Amino acid sequence: MTNQLEIKNVSYKYDKDLVLKNVNLNIKQASFLVLLGLNGAGKSTLFALITRLLKLQDGDILIDSFPLSNYKKALENIGIVFQEPTLDLDLTVKQNLIFYGSLKGISFKETMNSIKDELKTLELEEKLDVKVRALNGGHRRRVEILRALINNPKLLLLDEATSGLDIKSRYSIISYVKDIVKKRGISVLWITHLFDEINENDDVAIIKKGEIIASGIVKDVIEQNNKDSLTEVFEYLTK
Repeated sequence: MTNQLEIKNVSYKYDKDLVLKNVNLNIKQASFLVLLGLNGAGKSTLFALITRLLKLQDGDILIDSFPLSNYKKALENIGIVFQEPTLDLDLTVKQNLIFYGSLKGISFKETMNSIKDELKTLELEEKLDVKVRALNGGHRRRVEILRALINNPKLLLLDEATSGLDIKSRYSIISYVKDIVKKRGISVLWITHLFDEINENDDVAIIKKGEIIASGIVKDVIEQNNKDSLTEVFEYLTK
């Protein structure tokens, strides 16, 4: 199976501080991978490199087999949900979606058609004419995910997408994202520091101080380290 995202020997420095150290990571087509690490482990730096918010220093990143240097092709088929909210609070849900679609060169009709089914699934049909400012945190996150799907991406990147949400909203969003991996064949990089967002059948990569220290299916990683849970594995490997 082809890799949708390939990270090869990536290192990165802030001044003299090495914050990523020879990171290697692959996400196959139609798969869900969790990048797990504490705050400051290098997760957001890696996210910023993949999305070209930071310039690659050492190593290679390929999206859909295109190197980031060919950014028009590499970034053409990705969707992004940042850790910090990026919706315009004074526009309605529909206006936010249409504006994003226009930036992607997609017409109003194409934009609304592309998300018609997802609007219903995410229970946002009745929120289209509501200003984002009036939405709760869970609905705002759903709008951001919906917006990221407008261009039918092959790769969806989510950086701490459930941060600050209540448990019900968090689980609803995780369930939805995993479901679209199965239904639409999208590949997903899910970045988090929350263990309860991960189950034993998920593919996980654990990052500590800029290094990937374990990777694989969660239940296999637990067994390989002779522990009873992912939490115990993490504590053991990061102590």
